[in-house]
This record gives sequence, structure tokens and C-alpha cells, in this order.
Amino acid sequence: MLVKVIVFAMVLVISLGGTLAFGSNITLVTSYAVIDKAGEPVLVVTVENRGDEPAHAVQSEITVDDAVRVGPPVRMLRVDEKTTGEYPLAGVLETPGRYPVVVRILYEDANGYRFSALTVGVYDHRSSIAPAVSITGRATEIPLDGTGRLEFVLRNEGLDALEIDTMLYLPNELSVTDEHARIDLGPRQDRVIGYRLENFAALANSSYSVSLIGRYRQAGSPIGVVGSAVVRISADAGSAARPIWIWVILGGLLPGVILFLRLNKFRSASRHGQR
Repeated sequence: MLVKVIVFAMVLVISLGGTLAFGSNITLVTSYAVIDKAGEPVLVVTVENRGDEPAHAVQSEITVDDAVRVGPPVRMLRVDEKTTGEYPLAGVLETPGRYPVVVRILYEDANGYRFSALTVGVYDHRSSIAPAVSITGRATEIPLDGTGRLEFVLRNEGLDALEIDTMLYLPNELSVTDEHARIDLGPRQDRVIGYRLENFAALANSSYSVSLIGRYRQAGSPIGVVGSAVVRISADAGSAARPIWIWVILGGLLPGVILFLRLNKFRSASRHGQR
């Protein structure tokens, strides 16, 4: 029994010490632009690693309207290094309008753990229509091992009733039961839609951007609008929040305390045996 307890205490100190020493991170910054190339629109996506450790197996997944493009994998993106990919949009942007653009970057750290980075925006294709609908996200916080409520406010500033087709876009570390919904908005009407958000593989004390895209038709053109929110993952309360030096001290003292108690019990039994 004594050996088992000592081994447990050693593992506890080693694992906590590893967490204390871990300070590196991967921060991928994504930007995009649509250019004209040989008379056809081309989406240019740039990904730069502004963290302090390399990103591995970096790959882009691009969604414009309903069309999906997947870029070639990049074996490694070193610190301060960038990569650029081009995605032709011929046949996608046929009608003038305001099109949503979703860029999802998949990557791994040095240990092979999978992560994702999400960038969402819109592109005005031969159109300057001001959208009548706006979407505003509300920041939220959920515990590391739990769930929380994510909300967006949709507002119709126009004078016509509209049917909005909505889709929630999340990084792979978060999940909801149903990302898609159809929302009816009357003139000058607000509506709050909520989601039960679950932490799938998000890290403690980290923040993730999530976006809700709404699509509808206005003046005969397809219109896309985007609202974003920040989801923060809070660390577990209680033992996980205590300073690490407390665990180190406890881990070091625990074997000695147990040994002292066992020796004291042995001496007591010896004295009783001598009587």
C-alpha cells in the first residue's frame, strides 16, 4: 500500500510540473481576398503562424456559398511562416450578391493533437446592396467539462418580412445539436436564437470565435450576413484552480506522512506485544 501511494504522489508532481513548464502555443492568423484572374474570380487565402511553435499538417477547407474547396496539406508551418492558396470560384459566383465565405484551417501540434481555426466573412460580388438584416453574437463562457448557452440576435431593419436561412459555424473543438435553422423575421423585428453549446475538445482558459451566417434574398439578389461571438473555456473550479506549488508540496510530503503513521502504528503494536 505504501509503495502505491508514493508512486501516485510522484506521478502527480511530474504531471503538474509538465503543465507548469508548458508555455508554447500555435496561433494561426487567416486572411482572404477575391482577385480577378483571367477574367474569373479567385479566392486567395493566406495563413500565417504567429505563435511560438510550428503547426503540422496544415490544411484549408473553403466554403463559398454552398461550394467547398479543399487545399493541399502543408507538412509544417514554422513560426512566422505563411502559406498562400488560390481557389477558383468560376461557376460559384454567377449572380451578383453578397456571398458568405468560410475558411476553416485544420492543423496539428507536435504531439499529433488536432485543432482548427475558423475565419468567416462575406464577399460582395458585383453588388453594393446594403443588407436589411444584422446578426449580433453574445459572448459566453462554458466550463471545461460542461455546456453553456450561446445566443445571437437577428434584426430586420427593413419593411418586408423575410425568411432567413441560418447556419452556425464552429471550430471542431466545440459542438451543438443542430447548426441549421430557418427564421422568420417581420419588419423592424428582433429575434434571439440560442444554442446549447458543448465543449468537445477545447482547451482550458482558451477563447474560440464562432459565427452565425444568415442567408436570404433581397431585391432579387442572394444576401449573406455574418454575426460572430467569442466563446471562452473556463478552467474547472476547486482543485484545478489552486496554485501548483501547493500540489508540489503535498506530493512531496504525502509519502513521509504515510510512512510516519505506519511506523507509529508498528511501534504501538510492538509495545502492546511486550506487555
